[in-house]
Amino acid sequence: MKLKTSVPLFSAIILLTLATYAGTLLFANYFALSAQNEIKTWQQKKILPDANAWQEAFDTLQLALRFDSDNPEYLSSNAELYLYKSRLYKRQSQQAEEANREALAHYRYLVALRPAWPLYWAGLINIKYRLWEVDEEMQEALRNAARLGPLFKSNQKIILRAGFHGWPFIDIETREAVNDILQRAMQIQPEQIIKQSIEQGFSSRLQPYLEDDEELMKVYEKELRR
Repeated sequence: MKLKTSVPLFSAIILLTLATYAGTLLFANYFALSAQNEIKTWQQKKILPDANAWQEAFDTLQLALRFDSDNPEYLSSNAELYLYKSRLYKRQSQQAEEANREALAHYRYLVALRPAWPLYWAGLINIKYRLWEVDEEMQEALRNAARLGPLFKSNQKIILRAGFHGWPFIDIETREAVNDILQRAMQIQPEQIIKQSIEQGFSSRLQPYLEDDEELMKVYEKELRR
């Protein structure tokens, strides 16, 4: 009799545990979506949140992380929030650097958690660029982002900005990876890359792609006149 009664009891405990776990994940997702929607709004409107809006989004996301602390999506959003926080202060201030360091720590954890995901490597590049640390870690991130996500448009822009601005400090292998991304980007999004190159000061790199392409040269000259 004891065995017969213990089996249903054990099954009920298992089911209750699974239901509790599922409920916990639902709670986490609810809070995460709220914070992520705020971030999307800032991105779409190209605005910086004020300190109160940032804190509210941050506190909400921490509730999600309390329930699901190793969720890469939530950790990525947390890194984004720290990046926004850094932009609330003067670029060279201690507060901005501390926020960027927090974002960097998150991206280091993310690339360790999911080393095959190129967007996390691109996030690492972005933060290292803001801190102007063109070191071996930056070079590894450039190579991995180029190798794993060569066709991602946002990746291409991040790699080209950091790669060409840090050109004197990167090795031959990393330079080859950056040049390969430029070649791909000029095939996929030439107009956007021409605009970026002029705005960010590496337009001389485009000359081989413009010399024999009349249409691209027109785009280039138009952007120069803006």
